[in-house]
Amino acid sequence: MAGFFKEHQSSGLSAVEFCRRNDIHPKTFSAHKASWNKNTNASTFLKVDASRPVTDAPLSTIQLSIGKSQLTLPADTEPILLLKGYQS
Repeated sequence: MAGFFKEHQSSGLSAVEFCRRNDIHPKTFSAHKASWNKNTNASTFLKVDASRPVTDAPLSTIQLSIGKSQLTLPADTEPILLLKGYQS
């Protein structure tokens, strides 16, 4: 199963779409992945390569793209606001 998790991570697909394409039930995939993450101490965070276009113009937006999803925020967005959803 570890191969599937690594393949999913590099595919850029949502878990649901990856499971559909590989004929895997999404709940089964999620349960096995959670167990695998716990046993391997794998992070659920994605590696992000930050790059800024070479320009003299000030940065006006922050754009995050994952697969077909895209999030655009004002450049002055406080980083703590991005973490609020992860705190309980």
